Amino acid sequence: MSTISKKEYRVEPIIQVSHLTKYFGKSIGIEDINLEIHKGEIFGFLGPNGAGKSTTIRLMLNLMRPSFGSVKIFNRNVQKHYDKIFNTIGNVPGELRLYEELTGYNFLNYMNKFSHQEPKWQKELINAFHLSHADLNKKIKHYSHGMKQKLGIIQALQDDPELIIMDEPSEGLDPINKNVLYDYLQKFKASGKTIFFSSHYLTEVEKICDRVGLVKNGKLITKETIPSLKEKMIRRLEVTFTQPVLADDFDIQSTDIVEQDSHRLVFNVRGNINLLLKQIAKYDVKNLVFPEPSLEDTFMTFYEKQ
Repeated sequence: MSTISKKEYRVEPIIQVSHLTKYFGKSIGIEDINLEIHKGEIFGFLGPNGAGKSTTIRLMLNLMRPSFGSVKIFNRNVQKHYDKIFNTIGNVPGELRLYEELTGYNFLNYMNKFSHQEPKWQKELINAFHLSHADLNKKIKHYSHGMKQKLGIIQALQDDPELIIMDEPSEGLDPINKNVLYDYLQKFKASGKTIFFSSHYLTEVEKICDRVGLVKNGKLITKETIPSLKEKMIRRLEVTFTQPVLADDFDIQSTDIVEQDSHRLVFNVRGNINLLLKQIAKYDVKNLVFPEPSLEDTFMTFYEKQ
C-alpha cells in the first residue's frame, strides 16, 4: 500500500514573496523580502512612511518589475499569469486616485465589470459606510478625502474577492468608519478570505491582524504573531504622583525610567506592564498618561537584537 508524503499534503500559501528586491538607480526600494501569507489570515505589513510597503505591494500586483526575486499569488508567478488572477484580487492602493469625472455609482459599476461577478457586497458596504444616494450620484471630484477612501474600499470588497490587498486603507477615515473597515475585514477573514494589510498604525495592526511583518528602510526586520509582538513591544507610561516618590521603588524587571523628578516618572516598559501597575497602585496618583506604543521604540527592540 502506497503512502502519501507530508509534502503532498502541503497547502501552498496564497502569497509567496521570494527574495523580492527593487532598486531605483542606486537607492534601495526594498531588498531581499521573503514572505508567505496563508489562506484565511490577515497579515499586517507594518512600517513608517517610506519604509517600502507600497513598493512591495506594487510588485505583488505586477505594477512594477522587480530587480530580483519573484512573487507568486495562488501559486502563479504574477509576471507571467497576472491576467489570470487579477479579477480574484480586491485592491485599495496607497495614495488613492479615482476617476474624478465619474459619479460614485459609475465608478463602482465600472470597476465591477473587471471581475465578471455580481457585486455581492456593494449595497451592504454602501450602507455600512453611510454613503447616500445623493453622494453616489455626485462626481468624484466633489468628494472629500474620506469619501474617496470609502469608495476605494467598497470597490475593493464589493465582488467578494479571494485575496484582499490594502495599502494603508484607513487613511482619511474617522474612527467610526475605521471600525466599519475592521469589522468587514474580520467578516471576510471568517469566510476564508486572505488579507494583506499595510499600515503605519501599530494599534490597528494589533487589533485585526494574525501576524505582522515589520519593515524599515526597505528591509523586513522580523515576522511576528501579534501575541509575540505584544510581548516585545515598548510602551511608555507617564505618572504624576501627589507626593514625592523614589525612583528606586520602581526598579522592576523590563522597566526603564527615562525621565524623572520628585513627583513625576516616565517609564518604558517591555512586555507585561502589570508588575509596574501594581507598584504604582501603592501610591496616590494625580495623573497617568499611557499613549499609543511608539512604533520607532518597538523597532529598536529588534535592532538591538541584531
